[in-house]
Amino acid sequence: MFFGITIMIFQAMNPIIASLLVPGLGEAIQGQRVKARAFFTVEGSIWLSYFGFSYFSSKTDHSARAFAVEHAGANPNQTDDDYYNALEDYLCSDDYNLVVERDASWYYPDDPEKQSEYIKKNGYFAEDAWKWDAVTNKTHYWERRKSARTWKRRAQFMPGFAVINRIVSVIDVVVFSNQENFGLDTRPGRIGFYYKF
Repeated sequence: MFFGITIMIFQAMNPIIASLLVPGLGEAIQGQRVKARAFFTVEGSIWLSYFGFSYFSSKTDHSARAFAVEHAGANPNQTDDDYYNALEDYLCSDDYNLVVERDASWYYPDDPEKQSEYIKKNGYFAEDAWKWDAVTNKTHYWERRKSARTWKRRAQFMPGFAVINRIVSVIDVVVFSNQENFGLDTRPGRIGFYYKF
């Protein structure tokens, strides 16, 4: 009973809406199984790639942070990306804090109190302090973080490919359908395209 109702709903769906929801579903409704299978495969590959790239990005970044804890004494409880970005650029937190102090004097030249507040807010002290044990380890950390960003960037492209896949599927069911749903209307006074839902 449930299976029969599902088939009826499936067959009654508009191919365009179906293709927008799941690329290939519109082709399946029109009976184009080979095309449908191709779109399903592409869609599945896109989302598998998205989750795979996201996983590798997260894993690589986590590995880089653990490396920074081991070789620079970074705070393992820090979750702020700016903190780990600073670890890429500075050998120690003292160097970073010097830049923060310089910025504070630049932003608040005649206000020592605001300078102090700015330094406390933006500097890294106490448990957040770090110092790399070797320049090569700092470079290695930067390479890991760069790799994590590359994986993340690849993952971010995937939803765009999913949108493109939907657009191509919709065009396919509208333009290349075996059914006469789409065509050129050449009736007198009605020159243009038509689509029958």
